[in-house]
Amino acid sequence: MKSLPFPILFAWREARASWHRFAYFFLCIAIGVGAVVGVGLFSANVEKAIFYDARSLLGGDLEISSRRFMSNEGLQVLDSLTERGIVISHVSEMAAMAALAESHSGNPSQVPATQLVELKAVERSYPLYGAVETDPDAPLDSLLQEQGSACELSPCFGAVVQDSLLISLSARIGDRLDIGQAHFKIMGIIKKEPDRVASAFSLGPRVLISREGLIATDLLQPGSRIHERYRLKVLPTQSLGPLLGELRGRLAKEGVRIATFRDAQPRIRRFLDQLSTYLGLIGLTSLFVGGIGVASTIYGYISQKMASIAILKTVGADAPVIISSYLFQSLFMGGIGSLLGVGLGIALQILLPSLFAGLIPSSIELTVSWEPVVKGLLLGVASTVVFTIWPLLTIRHIPPALVFRKEIGLGESQAEAISGVHRIRRSIKGFVQDRIRLVTGLMMTASLAGLAIWQAQSVTLGLFFIAAFLVALLFLWLASLALLRLLPLFPRFRLFHVRNALGNLRRPGNFTAGMMVAIGIGVMVIVSIDVIKTSLLEALGERMPDKAPSFFFIDIQPGQREAFTDLIQSWTEQGSSRVIPVVRSRLTAINGKRIDPEAHKGKRNGWYFTREYVVTALADLPDDNTIVKGAWWNEAKSADPAQLSSPVTQPVPMSIEAEAAKNLGLDLGSIVELDIQGVPMQARITSTRQVDWGSFSTNFFMILFPRSLNEAPITYIATARVGKTNEVPLQQALVQRLPNVTAINVGDVLDNIAKLLQQLTWAIQGMALLCIANGAVVMTAALSTTRYRRLYESAILKALGGTRRMITQSMAIELGVLGGLAGLMGIVFASLLSWAILYFFLGLAWVPQVSHLIMACILTVFLTLIVGLLSSYRLLAHPPLAVLREG
Repeated sequence: MKSLPFPILFAWREARASWHRFAYFFLCIAIGVGAVVGVGLFSANVEKAIFYDARSLLGGDLEISSRRFMSNEGLQVLDSLTERGIVISHVSEMAAMAALAESHSGNPSQVPATQLVELKAVERSYPLYGAVETDPDAPLDSLLQEQGSACELSPCFGAVVQDSLLISLSARIGDRLDIGQAHFKIMGIIKKEPDRVASAFSLGPRVLISREGLIATDLLQPGSRIHERYRLKVLPTQSLGPLLGELRGRLAKEGVRIATFRDAQPRIRRFLDQLSTYLGLIGLTSLFVGGIGVASTIYGYISQKMASIAILKTVGADAPVIISSYLFQSLFMGGIGSLLGVGLGIALQILLPSLFAGLIPSSIELTVSWEPVVKGLLLGVASTVVFTIWPLLTIRHIPPALVFRKEIGLGESQAEAISGVHRIRRSIKGFVQDRIRLVTGLMMTASLAGLAIWQAQSVTLGLFFIAAFLVALLFLWLASLALLRLLPLFPRFRLFHVRNALGNLRRPGNFTAGMMVAIGIGVMVIVSIDVIKTSLLEALGERMPDKAPSFFFIDIQPGQREAFTDLIQSWTEQGSSRVIPVVRSRLTAINGKRIDPEAHKGKRNGWYFTREYVVTALADLPDDNTIVKGAWWNEAKSADPAQLSSPVTQPVPMSIEAEAAKNLGLDLGSIVELDIQGVPMQARITSTRQVDWGSFSTNFFMILFPRSLNEAPITYIATARVGKTNEVPLQQALVQRLPNVTAINVGDVLDNIAKLLQQLTWAIQGMALLCIANGAVVMTAALSTTRYRRLYESAILKALGGTRRMITQSMAIELGVLGGLAGLMGIVFASLLSWAILYFFLGLAWVPQVSHLIMACILTVFLTLIVGLLSSYRLLAHPPLAVLREG
């Protein structure tokens, strides 16, 4: 040990002797590192769960999915695969209406309840990987098989359902569900589906039935809205790469999506990547806020070590040697704090999965990966260096003469910082002229930017984050100085403890501005998230016009249009319903150039090239559409009134949504080719439209000239507006007369969106609370920095006749004003930040909930009072004589 260089040896001895003074230092680093490590481990564990369960999540080694029925040629291709030893499992998913055959309410005359459900039909080979868990625990085949006369009606099959369906229908196991033309006996509850990652947003509860049961429902009609999936399980000796290429070639005309288990759940992967990035940046914010506490602790520590530093200088130690000694000590303490943070991050693994329940796979194992741990340790140590080097530079200005003149202190710079604009200008001028500080400041900024880029895994996002963070710090700091500057302008209070409290806020060396900034940052993050969430929910409600439809109806067959219209008109007002023909299609060529879906995979606008379009043919321009370029067919100058009834020849006129036209590279006169369920159709762009997608009306990317779909296998969709009291009776009548038609309640969909948004908000705010926690630690660290000064002041007040109650009241007022000002700053800047995000990025109105803002300010004051009094109250127990004798 003695052979070590002096700075390291000195740092080790100092750390051993004074480690207890660094408790808040440890906490500041530990909370920040814990947030970063916790998010990193959470993300790694979720990614690991998806990777290891990839085959179960996809349902096979390879999946062929389509939004329409496979053609006979396509089915022949699949049949040829079974001859090569490949096992195929066919799964069909669709929305449908289910009716409970009888109610348990005790009223025999009550009409059976109905519920929109997500229907899933499977074969005996399902699942190829994993297992379906049910209650009671029994083979899935036996639960879904035909039940004979168990339903007293035929055909009758078994079904297993989500427990939420039993709750919503007040049903129980053994009851009968009527779906379409078939009947199903509820045989059990679904506890786990291996190929269903998350159920945070769904149109309704899951109902699992057999393929035979689905066929018996008679819901499989031409044009039905269905999701067909064919899962393949290959032999261990077979390679997926050649098979994937072969199927893409042989099924090119089917418009299917083919993916291997390595591509399982791309949406959940993207969601988790984005979520992990933003949660990680919140953790980094907490770490940077803790850095303010680190700087405060080091500043106070150096203030207490001024005599020792002066002695070191008198015996020949220069400033660089002393600075490096204390820097090594800080690194040692930062390493300990980082290790504590790793433990906190591991503990967060118990909490985070519960916050995101329903959004992530349920089979997550709580394991510790080295990469997030090492990253957290390095971030903790790096931030320690960045935030300690600046206060350590004050060592250069400590004169050796301090050994003889004890009144020399470091509080003068802080006094200058809060005493006026001209002093700030003088400080800036001094900073620019001090090359060491200037270079150090630039290096600190570059280091913070590097840490942000590393955490965000994106140069653009990292630079944007650090720029926003530094701007927020700057404005919060300037605002805190301005508020402190305004305090003397208040009327002079007669009560001494009030005057003393307000004066203490401006005391030199009190680090008031730093405490306000640290607390304000945490308040700003949490409040801005809450305001954005509130504004989004308000937008969902306010943008729903009074004449918005109550229901969307899908899968209306051509032969059912008149019956459906008669049924709807009996429950709605005249003109409040609308029936529209639709057909599902895919874009196959633009201006004669074939579209290769694989070439657009992963691109920003690739979705426009690879998605399936729902196309309609209308004579009139929809109410919520505005022509941007070109003209609508019945408004064109060359339009002949007889043209709308003349035969339609290809390419047929088409109007396209403006944003889609931009991303597809289309303009007036462009020719597009559509594959309408196997039948090619050419269309010429005659106009582009601006669409209000938030109008809750039926809107389309592509609208064709009237009668263009006369020969196509169309179905109809409809909208209707009914009174609240008629919603349930309408659904019940629909199930009885047209059981294949699915009714989607707009209010229920909005409720699901609101619940999902609320859950995400709670989860993100839960992480943001770590910023508040670190802000509280920073405040405690700052109070600890001035502990001896406060102790000396309280001793003088006691000696002059001040009571403990008066001193406590003074402390409480000081802390309350501090918390109130910090909360006010955080709320103001949260309002500005949320307004900017809502206005510039989301195009929504800023709608804060005033009660939430007031509550945030009150809670900030309360938290500041509790933390501050707990950390300062012990000072009052010291006898004034002993304190004054030592002072």
